Amino acid sequence: MTSEISLSFVSVICKDMIGQSSFYRDLFDLTEASELASDCFRALRLGGTILGFHSDAAVALLDLSEETQLGNVSSAFWTFEVASSDSVGRLTEQAVTLGAVLIKAPYDTYYGARQSVLRDPEGNVFRINRSGGAAGPEFSS
Repeated sequence: MTSEISLSFVSVICKDMIGQSSFYRDLFDLTEASELASDCFRALRLGGTILGFHSDAAVALLDLSEETQLGNVSSAFWTFEVASSDSVGRLTEQAVTLGAVLIKAPYDTYYGARQSVLRDPEGNVFRINRSGGAAGPEFSS
């Protein structure tokens, strides 16, 4: 069954969807999916997945409760896999330059990955990661 499933969109509701999409576009050098752009949505291509950035209009469009809060600590976060351990450090520095807050500097995990933990300009947690061994996907430089 899993071969029939793919992850098409991963989206976040933002206070500033243009600022947020620009942050991730500039940090990871991603391409905009301009055909999907609207007054309340911006999108970036990341492999076969679209990273979506909705304005707060999505709260009503998706019939979410008005109590839906934006930019808060959440139990979900994005992990961006990079090609090398060196890229983790370089992209972490670039993220901070672009407005991210460093939560945990690059470190080696107990499961063999090299990663850092940050908050984007709206406070959403994300990780920059290089998996090691059989723990994660293989990427070539």
